[in-house]
Amino acid sequence: MININSTLFIQAALFIFLALVLNQIFFKPFIRFLEERQRRIREDEEKAAKLQEAAEHRRIQVEEGLHKGHLQALEEKGRIQDAGTDTGKQVIKTTQQEVDAELRTIKAQIARESQQALSELQRGHGHMAQMIAEKILGRNLR
Repeated sequence: MININSTLFIQAALFIFLALVLNQIFFKPFIRFLEERQRRIREDEEKAAKLQEAAEHRRIQVEEGLHKGHLQALEEKGRIQDAGTDTGKQVIKTTQQEVDAELRTIKAQIARESQQALSELQRGHGHMAQMIAEKILGRNLR
């Protein structure tokens, strides 16, 4: 059997007083601490998300810049190759013209020399025939 007397009311009053005091001293500051912690975590997550977004944006800009630079380098390489090809063709053309001119000069010189040798042979031909005849006959033909 339970006897309800004044100690029950005193215990109830002490419990309520202790609950209010503990609430003010421990629970409310702890709850404020947890809420502040949650707020800071949310703010840090938002900052991190913004920084991540900014970093991604910068990465994309850098990649675009690299791509543009790569394309410009390829264009410049093509222009340099074309210029080199044109220069090479010009050098070959000039060299071919020089070789053709030299070849014509050499052919003309060979033609002159062979004409000269032929005329000398024809002049000396009569003299050689006379010498051969003199040797065969064993006397002078003049």
